[in-house]
Amino acid sequence: MSIEQGGLAGPNWPEFELRDDEAPPEEHHWLDNPPTVGAVVVAHNGARWLPKVLGSFSSMFYAPTAWRAVDVGSSDGSADLLRDAFGAERISFAPSGTGFGEAAWMGVEQLPHTDWIWLLHDDAAVLPGTLAGLLDVATSAEDIAVVGPKLREWPSLKRLLEVGVSITNTGTRETGLETGEPDAGQHDWPRDVLAVSSAGMLVRRDVWDDLGGFDPALPMFFDDIDFGWRVARAGHRTRTAPSAVAFHAEATWRGTRRRTAGDVPHWEARRAALYTLLANTSRRRFLWQYLRLIVGSILRFFGFLLGKDPESASDELLALRSVYAHPLELREARRTRAAIARRNVADFKHLFPPFWLPYRHGLDAVVEATIAMVKPESVETTGRRSAFDDGTPLDQQPEEQPSFVYRHPWLITSLALSALAVVAGRGLFSGPDAAAVLHGGALPPAPDSAGDWWRAIVERSHPVGLPSTGIPPVFLVPLAIAATPVWVVPGIVVSILMLFAVPLAALSAHRLGRRLTTHRAQRILWAVSYALSIVAVGAVAEGRLGTVVALVVLPIVANTAIQIADDPGWQKGVRLGIWIAVAAAFAPIAFLLCVLGLGLFVFLERRWVLRDALIAVLTSAALLGPWLVQRVLHPARMWWEAGFPIEAHASAIDLLFGRGGGPGAAPIWFNVALPVVAALAIVPRRTRHNVLLCWVVALAGLSVAVLGNAMAFTTPFGPARIAAWVGVPLVIWVAGLLTAVMLAVPEVMGLPRAALATLAVAVLLLPVGIGTWWLVRGTDHPLVNDVPSTVPAYIAADVGSTLVVTGSVERGAGARVVVDGGPFLGLEAAAPSRDRAHELQTTVARLLARPAPEDVERLSDLGVSAIYAPDVDPGIARRIDGAPGLRPAGSDSPRSRVWVLPGKPAKLSAEASPWRWLVGGGMISAWLVAMLLTAPVRRRRPLPTLGDEGDDL
Repeated sequence: MSIEQGGLAGPNWPEFELRDDEAPPEEHHWLDNPPTVGAVVVAHNGARWLPKVLGSFSSMFYAPTAWRAVDVGSSDGSADLLRDAFGAERISFAPSGTGFGEAAWMGVEQLPHTDWIWLLHDDAAVLPGTLAGLLDVATSAEDIAVVGPKLREWPSLKRLLEVGVSITNTGTRETGLETGEPDAGQHDWPRDVLAVSSAGMLVRRDVWDDLGGFDPALPMFFDDIDFGWRVARAGHRTRTAPSAVAFHAEATWRGTRRRTAGDVPHWEARRAALYTLLANTSRRRFLWQYLRLIVGSILRFFGFLLGKDPESASDELLALRSVYAHPLELREARRTRAAIARRNVADFKHLFPPFWLPYRHGLDAVVEATIAMVKPESVETTGRRSAFDDGTPLDQQPEEQPSFVYRHPWLITSLALSALAVVAGRGLFSGPDAAAVLHGGALPPAPDSAGDWWRAIVERSHPVGLPSTGIPPVFLVPLAIAATPVWVVPGIVVSILMLFAVPLAALSAHRLGRRLTTHRAQRILWAVSYALSIVAVGAVAEGRLGTVVALVVLPIVANTAIQIADDPGWQKGVRLGIWIAVAAAFAPIAFLLCVLGLGLFVFLERRWVLRDALIAVLTSAALLGPWLVQRVLHPARMWWEAGFPIEAHASAIDLLFGRGGGPGAAPIWFNVALPVVAALAIVPRRTRHNVLLCWVVALAGLSVAVLGNAMAFTTPFGPARIAAWVGVPLVIWVAGLLTAVMLAVPEVMGLPRAALATLAVAVLLLPVGIGTWWLVRGTDHPLVNDVPSTVPAYIAADVGSTLVVTGSVERGAGARVVVDGGPFLGLEAAAPSRDRAHELQTTVARLLARPAPEDVERLSDLGVSAIYAPDVDPGIARRIDGAPGLRPAGSDSPRSRVWVLPGKPAKLSAEASPWRWLVGGGMISAWLVAMLLTAPVRRRRPLPTLGDEGDDL
């Protein structure tokens, strides 16, 4: 094949099918005095595309006057293809690493002087009328200096890539097109733009010479935008020619081009964007843009880290350093552009996208990520090449498709659960007072700002009545991190966890279900049933934040363990340990359950997962740190979850049917059929092994629940023994039975219709019944949304602390000193120093046994100004009434009592060692690193190298 130069050529081009509006033009106004055009083709490892590209050049209606090809260090035979097409005398060679602009300048310099220059890529094919269409627009006005074709995607040939291009104020290339937008003629009119792609760009030779061509500092990316910006400042126009069509494979941008030594690094695109903005922005806006891009790049860095994309985060920092570490180069670039400027940026600001566009794109990305999370089994891409997996062209797609509900059942289910959560939480989303906070039952109120949580982690003394120097609970760290974006309203984090516990748990369970079964309907039903079990056990209404968080996280723990079984690796072991730590930070008993589960896991999978299981245990123990030591020293306190230690009383029947006891639990008869159906699930032989394994897990959860139900624990605030809450192991018991049923369902589909109907009713009794009960009852009581007050408001307003007495004479009395309205979430477990705690307990014990005046005085020395007994035990009330010097006062309810101490209380203070902040800082650092490792990172797709197979498009 040989490409001749000059004049008109034949209209026959077999590679691409022409549309009706792409037929040869009958007449061009410039043919009477045709302009001269010099074409420059730049190639670099483009052998995949060059045969069709060169073939497209051989059949143009109007061909360039002169041709020049430049090969940039190709090692795949591109030079031979160029030599065969153009002849050896029309080829120049540049070393690998030469940028497109420099290669194009080399080719232009070796061309005879022409009116126009046509820049061509080795991966961009043209139609027969492409150059003629460009000249139609280029010769229509004297101030037009640059014209670009309408670019469509190769190989789809139908989707638009660019019809002009601009740049946002954050450095994003903006085409103004929807992702994957097909070409239906909607952009077929010439218009002024900031820039056009260098693939097919037609440039006036005098303007090219005046501006010095492309900037050598932009070897690959944004060179076209930078050039168009300079053209506009020089007083010329850049215009699109939609009648001129080219097809671009975007090989470098997509990473499909073979790489060789000297190619640009991965972060070059971002560096080029920063450089282009800073080199061209006006003097008036330069300082603002300079500082703005620094802050924006740092935010992007952390965004990529949180998005599990460390490679892009690294690229962001490298690009920032590359630009900002060379201020002299930037100053020279700005000086060069100022020398040729004839217009201000304000004169063509309409060619830039609106300032809000990048933020809308960011919102779209968040929405897409959320949709991908709630429908992981069928994530659709709307981008390029996304029509059909079989490559069916757009014009051949079937007109009728399945309904949206059929195609996205899990998305619909997730949205429905969220809507039901809003209905069930009616009245809890906004309180009657501006200071209203979600609290009640075991849930203390959230603080006024996230700063209170951060301060509690590092401060040396906690203001909680008797000053506490203890290490705060470790769950404060993830709470503080999550609440930082909503600094002034940290209660939003707690409200989302509690009020949307069902959809959150369903999401995590559904991801696990994808690994357990391929049957979509059973998986969705299983995930919904598991999530509703958290409501049924009473965890939400009773404010059991620890149970809620642990049960949302435990399916992720199981999912990560299965990943280790499929593909062991120490990184997965670390990730598993992190998720265990998250669950155990809020519900300590989850640590014991996970260790037992890992033991079963190692027993089943044998030695090849032992290392990763040990890594998981050690990682979680390291993150839990001193808190875990405290629980080990007092094993019964493993049942004390995040929040107030509220006791629970569950009967044997409650335990059997997954109820923890308390005012928020669902009726047990919704679960009556579950153990029976799960027992029947053992019958099918094909699934019996896995079903029996589910029974082992379920029985392990039930055994731990029975053991916990027989236990009670004490707190540092008194000898009162508190019956343990066993919600976490109970839901594991229910989840094991549900999983056994899910695995066996496909094996019983051949039963008679009557038997199937009976089983269906039994299986649906749990989700339908509990879901209906949940909607009717709601998630409130004892959970409320109002102004929190551990003690009556008139007592909290007094100077001094309040002694809160709970329990009874028979079971023992608990006593804690609080200030103001009581502790916020996280400080309810902050125990006072051992000496003062012992002194307080001794004084309260004497007060309840044989009260004397010195006991009242001692309470005053401990800073106590009043005694408050909510839901008071009559025996305790009689004994406090007998204490000399105490004055009864009004109470906030008939079941509570208040006594006021005489005199002015003392002011107490205490501080831990100065190194305490190091412990808090270490906890924060460990958890920040851990939270960045809780999910697999996105790895950059390796670029093809020499010797790769499968290069055909």
